[in-house]
Amino acid sequence: MHTAAPRSSLAGNSLGAFKLPDEVAFTVARGNGPWLWSSDGRRYVDYVMGGGPMVLGHAHPKVVSAITEQAAMGTHYYLMNERAQELAAKICQLVPCAQSVRFCSDGSEANFFALRVARAFTRRTKVLKFDGGFHGHSDYAQQKARAELGHNDQRPIAESAGIPPEISETVVIAPYNDIEHTRQIVEPIAREIAAIIVEPVQRAFLPAPGFLEGLRTLADSIGALLVFDEVVTGFRLALGGAEEYFGVAPDLCALGKILGGGTPLAAVAGRADVLDVLVTGRADDGRSALMSGTLNGNPLCCAAGLATLAVIEELNAPVILKHKGEALATGLREIANRLSVPIQVIGPPAVQQVVFGSGRMDTVQAVAASRQDAARRWGFEMIRRGIFCGPTKVYVSVAHTEETHGLYLHMADEALRSVRDQGLLD
Repeated sequence: MHTAAPRSSLAGNSLGAFKLPDEVAFTVARGNGPWLWSSDGRRYVDYVMGGGPMVLGHAHPKVVSAITEQAAMGTHYYLMNERAQELAAKICQLVPCAQSVRFCSDGSEANFFALRVARAFTRRTKVLKFDGGFHGHSDYAQQKARAELGHNDQRPIAESAGIPPEISETVVIAPYNDIEHTRQIVEPIAREIAAIIVEPVQRAFLPAPGFLEGLRTLADSIGALLVFDEVVTGFRLALGGAEEYFGVAPDLCALGKILGGGTPLAAVAGRADVLDVLVTGRADDGRSALMSGTLNGNPLCCAAGLATLAVIEELNAPVILKHKGEALATGLREIANRLSVPIQVIGPPAVQQVVFGSGRMDTVQAVAASRQDAARRWGFEMIRRGIFCGPTKVYVSVAHTEETHGLYLHMADEALRSVRDQGLLD
């Protein structure tokens, strides 16, 4: 008989950095389509969708069937397998920069390995990233991964204990969407920079016209590699991700979330000559790099990824996500205007963020200065009413319907009234 693990068995009673406060926390028993059910029987509309991977909804029958079929043939081999080969070929078919692929287990690893490959290939040590850009949990990624008031300079600041200060010295910080300032930062150290890594859409900030093109030109001019963190945007904005949507191809990209269809799978994709530094037994020219992991290319995960991408391609899911997301954002804006509550919905329709405050919200500093207390309370009030939205980030899936949108907007009206009446907007 299965018994629930004691709360103390998990450090902090959490699976990672994301944790809801006790007042609204719940334990999931199961999910189906756009719905979650808690262990005590409550039902929630899910607009977090596993933090982004569940773009088809929970327990999509074709994904479940693919996982079941593969499980019957074995869940892991530690050898080349057919599903990994098939998924790599599909990535190379869909993603513009992808000539070659290597698998790992999550987006953080993909970004970490992309930077290692870039340093090996260029024989340089420094990485340029953008203020507030989040590229996972590695020591390099955790340099100014979030913006805070009073910290608007471009000094690398480790956001976690346990990171040696020497790591910070290898990371250069620039302001997102400011190509001229970025050029000025790069110019004195151009020959030291191995990679420019960027989220093409940084959290919920769309790239300014010419910004990504400017990064492409800048990387080429200094001999660095351009790395797109497409963990969020991959297969979501377009079948080929942000690089297809914006028409700018990087040298390498990190893929995750949607790629595994809800299983732990990610990949580094890009130029074949660059990824060749990972080839086992290659001639030693001082650039050979290691990318290894026991479960890399796991056939169960690759089967789930193949099934997910097949459905996405069949439905042209990015178009559906755009339309569904636009409808949701428009409805929320109309409610807020009627209630005279100052909110903005920013970001691409498929993955949007609710921000409380007036004025332009197009920089990490502007959002840091917004009414984040009101935004968090609104999210918690939504969860109280059966809408799980993270609390303010919304991932749209093809499984969401007019019914779920209607429930979201009805409860959003109630939750906005509650925030207003609690005086959090005064």
